[in-house]
Amino acid sequence: MNWSIHILEYGYVDNFPASNLFAAQPNEGHRRMPYCFGLLSTPTRKILVDTGFTDEQIYQRLTKKYGRTQWCTPTEALARVGVTPNEIDTILLTHNHFDHAGCVDKFPNAHVWIQQREIESYVAAKSRPPRFEFLTRSCQPNLPEHLATRQTTLVDGYAEVAPGITLHPAHDTHTAGSQLIEVTNQKDGTWIFAGDNVYSYENLTGLNNDGTFAPIAMTTGSATTWLTLADKMLEKVANNPHRILPFHESKLWTIFTTKTHKDGLHTADISLCQAPGLMESWLAGFRGCGDRPGHRV
Repeated sequence: MNWSIHILEYGYVDNFPASNLFAAQPNEGHRRMPYCFGLLSTPTRKILVDTGFTDEQIYQRLTKKYGRTQWCTPTEALARVGVTPNEIDTILLTHNHFDHAGCVDKFPNAHVWIQQREIESYVAAKSRPPRFEFLTRSCQPNLPEHLATRQTTLVDGYAEVAPGITLHPAHDTHTAGSQLIEVTNQKDGTWIFAGDNVYSYENLTGLNNDGTFAPIAMTTGSATTWLTLADKMLEKVANNPHRILPFHESKLWTIFTTKTHKDGLHTADISLCQAPGLMESWLAGFRGCGDRPGHRV
């Protein structure tokens, strides 16, 4: 089985503190941080990895806090690659944060997969006194109720979603019930969507590119657990960090063949094993899976 893989940017903030990406690193400056989600496709399947969000109040809050921003809705980002919301048949949620699970309701035909532990931990945290608000601060508040009204699988650990696509628990790391999405193509091997367990490639390669892990900040779990997870992720991809796909990493646009849209947002080709129906005019010049100009992994 072979899946085409795209990463779609639906927004960015221009002045994000790096100390929010790397634990215990207070003097690393600021950087532009994108907000993205993933698309897996074959001629007959369309699967989202996370859904992004759309909320004018959040846009305004982030702009006030982090400087200039740019946004489009996730459905607009999908339209740029020729996909409509009704075509999405499956949603794989890495975790329940607003910028990853904020638009599930925009894809009415999709079967949603999320770790049972993620939902149960969120519901339990909501019942705690207000002093525990940190545990729910970034969560999509209505997700459990929404999932109860539609086709949903609450995963208990590992699961196979489709040929070549598997879910792996990443519990007690970024969130209590985070998960990884592993995609293995016959033509070009394994890719891992890390959710927010990797913000930047520097989490994996070190701030000085010295190979020393720089654990993620903004986590409710354990740094020790994250370090073990990072090591296992790299082992799965033969220690090639570019096979691990972050959703808040602007280096994606230089590592992979990328289209920059008029509003400055991006769409990156990660793997083009299956292209029919996706931006045919743009993809026409590509020679095939793993054999593209600018493909540097």
